[in-house]
Amino acid sequence: MRKALVPALFLALLVALAQALNLDLRPYLVKAVEGKETYEENPLGVRPGDLLEWRLLAENRSQGALRQVALVIPIPKETRYLEGTAKPLSLGSATIRPEFSFDGGKTFGFPPLKKRIRVVENGKEVEKEVEVKPEEYTHARWVLPEMPKGARVQVSLRTVVK
Repeated sequence: MRKALVPALFLALLVALAQALNLDLRPYLVKAVEGKETYEENPLGVRPGDLLEWRLLAENRSQGALRQVALVIPIPKETRYLEGTAKPLSLGSATIRPEFSFDGGKTFGFPPLKKRIRVVENGKEVEKEVEVKPEEYTHARWVLPEMPKGARVQVSLRTVVK
């Protein structure tokens, strides 16, 4: 009897969280028209070299503040992250810097990210630590220590279609 209760409680918690935090992620095709940027929301088609801006809007609809809210934008594998376009978020007196992942969102860190690779040097296989290029990023996230009731925040980044 107890085993059936645990999944039901977990499901109820997920539903409550989904109702508490509304997330809306949309792509915008960025074009330069007469020296000014224009944005086409949810473009139907893109080509290599096109610039996309991904905007994630989060709204706290709960009855109180939410803590440790992670806002994550996945970077589609058909695109590459454009370095420097994920800006810090100002929330009250706090500045939240974006963290990045290069392993599909399993781990995150602040740039410069490092990874270990195996290479052959002088006929021997050795392990080296190398810097991850921003083009290799798979996700960006901003972790908000606290999101007040009714707060709306937006984070964004840009990618280039491969």
